[in-house]
Amino acid sequence: MKFARNLAVLACLFTVGCGAKPVSDSGDDPDMVMMEGAPPDSHGHPEHGPNGGELIELGKEAFHLEMLHDDQSVTLNVLNGAASEMVAIDAAELSVSLKQDDEVKTFALPASNSTDGKASSFTITSTEMAGWMKEGAEGAVTLQIDGKSYTGKISHDHGHEGHDHEGHDHD
Repeated sequence: MKFARNLAVLACLFTVGCGAKPVSDSGDDPDMVMMEGAPPDSHGHPEHGPNGGELIELGKEAFHLEMLHDDQSVTLNVLNGAASEMVAIDAAELSVSLKQDDEVKTFALPASNSTDGKASSFTITSTEMAGWMKEGAEGAVTLQIDGKSYTGKISHDHGHEGHDHEGHDHD
């Protein structure tokens, strides 16, 4: 019995330790590291684009696409790596391949704001594509930016957690 009690006391002493440093909130602790900005392992980008659309990552966040859709149309906006500003690319249209159930279909989204042969926004008026997105179709879009090819995975999140439904409703 004494052995068990002594063992428990010894275990407590090892757990608590000795000589703990007092906590200081003065800011001049030499062991304290001050960091500006987000921690290195956090995602330093928004979850939604500047217009509230879903973000599609391109090239390990080198660029993003913002997808906006309603019952009539689908728009893809090309954004910078921070997903904060539109980026004009040399393209007349974007090609999106979607799969729903066992059917695969490709949709062409023409440039909707072309200036000097470059555009940052691509829109299709198609109740079929909008319906596929509403039903949870998945697919991909491939595009060229400054001579480099990027592929983005398209999937409409129906988990609804943390998902803004402004601009498109679900039945």
